[in-house]
Amino acid sequence: MKKQIFVLGIIVVATVVLFASCTTDSSAKVNLSAINAEISNTKIALDLSKGYNDSLVMAFNLATVKKNNATCIKYDKLYHHNDSLFANHYDMFGAEMYKGGYMMNNYTPGSMMRGGMIDDGMMSSVLRGDTTMMNGYFKTMHQLHLTHQTYHNGIYN
Repeated sequence: MKKQIFVLGIIVVATVVLFASCTTDSSAKVNLSAINAEISNTKIALDLSKGYNDSLVMAFNLATVKKNNATCIKYDKLYHHNDSLFANHYDMFGAEMYKGGYMMNNYTPGSMMRGGMIDDGMMSSVLRGDTTMMNGYFKTMHQLHLTHQTYHNGIYN
């Protein structure tokens, strides 16, 4: 009797584990509206970062006293605010893609995977384009970081 209960218990546990581990592909839907919103917000943050960095450069070049200049500090803070927004929206884009089952290595289109296999469908094509665009935004922001550092150091050091 104990052996039968033990075997029945193992069967029940195995069945529960089996059903719990099974998922359908329909559970991983891509939320295109959320992805498009993050792309838009990332672009806005990038454009504002560029604008405030350009304003900082102009104010820095016109200032007679560069260290702790109030105008330069204001534009530097605005730049960093939008730089942080850029990073947040860029990360949220990646999170939305991941929630939809799309995993990318360094957000390059060639590395997009869906469920362990490359997805050649229409959705994959759209998301590859979005990923390429976001990768371009990231590269632009990286270049902006490099040029901004000189002026940032000039204000505070």
